[in-house]
Amino acid sequence: VAAAYTGPQFGGFQSGGVIVALFFNDSVIADQYGLLPLQAFGELRNDDWRFAAGLMFDVFSPGIPTVLPFSALGASGNAGNSFRGQMRLERFLHPADDAQWTLQFALSEPITSTIDPTFRVSEDNGWPNVEARAALGLGQIEGVGLAASRPFQIGVSGVAGQLRTGDPLIGRQVVADVWGLGSDVRWKIGDCWGIAGEVFTGETLGTYNAGILQNVNPATLEGIRSSGGWLETFVYWTPCLHSHIGFGIDDPLDRDITVNSGRTYNSTIFSNLLWDVNQVFRIGFEFTYRKTEYNNLRDNEGTGLHTQFQWSF
Repeated sequence: VAAAYTGPQFGGFQSGGVIVALFFNDSVIADQYGLLPLQAFGELRNDDWRFAAGLMFDVFSPGIPTVLPFSALGASGNAGNSFRGQMRLERFLHPADDAQWTLQFALSEPITSTIDPTFRVSEDNGWPNVEARAALGLGQIEGVGLAASRPFQIGVSGVAGQLRTGDPLIGRQVVADVWGLGSDVRWKIGDCWGIAGEVFTGETLGTYNAGILQNVNPATLEGIRSSGGWLETFVYWTPCLHSHIGFGIDDPLDRDITVNSGRTYNSTIFSNLLWDVNQVFRIGFEFTYRKTEYNNLRDNEGTGLHTQFQWSF
């Protein structure tokens, strides 16, 4: 359930905001019904600046593959796209009519508890995370609203912060550094096809959907290092029928993982077919193959079929 709203203008800035909620409980992996706020922010913006505050997606690694599950390859190569409270400043530079630089800076909440309840074992260390991104878009804007984009877009992003984790049994606390570097790209190569993808590396990125949702080693309480990414090819067979084929990989550093049952590798391969029947109705089908590897446990793999019937208005 989503709503976008606009308000009055203030000093050359248009006020507005977005509210999005899902029918999930406060922990996505619990698979229970409830009401989960996904986006809830207010903003002031014009052609050159944007100021926003509230619940928003991460500035770090904002790329997202076109898949049907809203988890969007989280913990399987798609870092970022968690939702946390933040204050954001954005600057838009226009060196030409068909080019735009976007500079983003945010102070964000270090812990998000909406993905995995185990994140609550850790806490912030007294200050927010710092996120930043610089992106270049080339070509004329295509589409409208949130779907608007330029034919070629490339960005570089980063995050820095700290998490404090305590062990009450031995009265020990460890402060783990949070850091990450990412790069994202989207390129519409021809009239009907193109590619999109993202890579990342960093440490203690579990709350950013990386490290296979693992922040720290439970034994040492030290941050877990991980790297990964995803790649997608999209093809528009007709203006209303399109396919997206790709894969994602999340690969934590094995020696950082607990020897008992930690997750050491996660991957997903996906292929879908989406039919935009008209401007408000979509039907979709998607096939996935997933594989997860563990320390001292049997590896797991499986296939899945997802369907989508979407009505937007």
